[in-house]
Amino acid sequence: MGSNVITGLNCSDILLIPDLKEAVVLAGAGGLGRYINRVNVMEVPDVIDWVRPGEFLITSGFPFHGQPELITEIIPQLNQKGVSALGIKTKRYIDEIPARALELADQLDFPIFELPAAISFSDVVRDIMERVLVQEARELSQLQSRFQKLSKQLLHGDGIEDFLLTLDGMLHNPVVLLDDTDQVLCSPQAEALELAEQLPLWMQLRQEGSLGITFLTVGERRIRAYVSSVHDKGVDQCLLVLLEWNRELAVVDQLTIDRVGVLVGLEMINAGARREVELKYVDQFLQDWISGRIAAAEDLKLRAEACGCPLPERPLRAVTVGWLEEKPELKQLQQAVKRVRARGDLQHVKLTILEGELVLTVPEQPDIPLEETLGRLLAEMNRVFAKQSCAFCIGDLAEGPDQVRFSYESARKIARIREVSGYSGAYVDYRKLGVFRLLYHLPELAEISGYRDQYIVPLLEYDSKHGVSLVQTLQLYFKCNRNIKRTSAELFTHYNTVTYRIERACELLGLSQNDGDDMLELQLALKLHEMSSGRRMRTDSQDSQRRR
Repeated sequence: MGSNVITGLNCSDILLIPDLKEAVVLAGAGGLGRYINRVNVMEVPDVIDWVRPGEFLITSGFPFHGQPELITEIIPQLNQKGVSALGIKTKRYIDEIPARALELADQLDFPIFELPAAISFSDVVRDIMERVLVQEARELSQLQSRFQKLSKQLLHGDGIEDFLLTLDGMLHNPVVLLDDTDQVLCSPQAEALELAEQLPLWMQLRQEGSLGITFLTVGERRIRAYVSSVHDKGVDQCLLVLLEWNRELAVVDQLTIDRVGVLVGLEMINAGARREVELKYVDQFLQDWISGRIAAAEDLKLRAEACGCPLPERPLRAVTVGWLEEKPELKQLQQAVKRVRARGDLQHVKLTILEGELVLTVPEQPDIPLEETLGRLLAEMNRVFAKQSCAFCIGDLAEGPDQVRFSYESARKIARIREVSGYSGAYVDYRKLGVFRLLYHLPELAEISGYRDQYIVPLLEYDSKHGVSLVQTLQLYFKCNRNIKRTSAELFTHYNTVTYRIERACELLGLSQNDGDDMLELQLALKLHEMSSGRRMRTDSQDSQRRR
């Protein structure tokens, strides 16, 4: 340990004090590294309610006069209270400390000192507290020096990366910063250990609210770590973590992490404010580009470069994000944009909010298939929108950036059809919509409504009158390719019950299960019914949002 390392007074240092050089460690030698921050004198048996963590408790032995077995009882209590050590004078009031008490102290690594009979307690208190105060003054001086150095560094405009570099050198241990978008920033030592790859570990610390001293498994090592919160006004708490990798964590190191957390928070707030201003221009560009408001290819290129958002000349797709249930509020959508933009593995995705909806573009990349990119996005969406399920509506492939508006138009159309058809898959394109893409374009004519009602109304009336589910059964029957066994499994209903419902429905409508044309007409009517229900739900949802 270098000379610049400041640690508190610990139990082993007691033996270095001249007045205590004849003191003897009777038990608990494994705990001699415990720190001492005060001294207390015990001359009554019920002292347990008055002791404090970090105390060196000394006694003449008077409280145990005639009953030394009380020492055995009090040792676990003192240890639980955080008392650092116990010093006892022997010979005057007690001849010796019971063997059971010493055995228990060894088990707990709780140091017990036999003090010289001639020593004055006032001298013990003075000598130890002088050293404690000197150590504390040194630690405060070092803490202030560290804080001033890091403050100046940030005031001069150095970023978080340089800040972590300096902190790494000061503390001689790895430092990790987890921000509110789940990005892991590492000091040089932490980078060498590839700690950024252990995102689940840092997220778990946040979820558990593990602040202060905790234990972590890094690789094959079980180590101590000190966790402090950083307040940067983000949605999620930011964490600053100091790992006990190269040397023991001193108290001053822990205090340093707590104090500089304020500086880190302020820097992250400032960086976030700058980034928000920059991203406003990026958002405006993305919205103009995707919606087709930038007509000339040269203008598109110039604006993209000006915003630091270059667009590669390659085919790409526009994708809109739809919602299977209630649409999230704007703040949640903005948080999703922020998190996606912060992810290094999604930098090829351009995401923005356009007309109140999440819209993104994904370029064709041989090494990253579209499905893989959307899978990463879906995982990120599930973190932000824990209670809302989303669907990616994938537009047609555009030949280049200047054609993206056509892909966006097709993605919007797919989103509308998905809403009214009730399609519940996470990924939807024209191919997956099937016949709905044709039925959607049929006008709302009386002939079409009449065709639908001819099949659906008798079934609904029968369901209402008899409390059964002919319509639902038929819908699943066709989705399961007319497989009655699969349909009964989906409905959790007996095979014979499903068979009866289908036969009863065909009987009501005068249709034959064996006639392909009859089954096609019935299936089309059911699709039209699903779309009319979807349109009503969409209208109700829009009315509800307008009222809000």
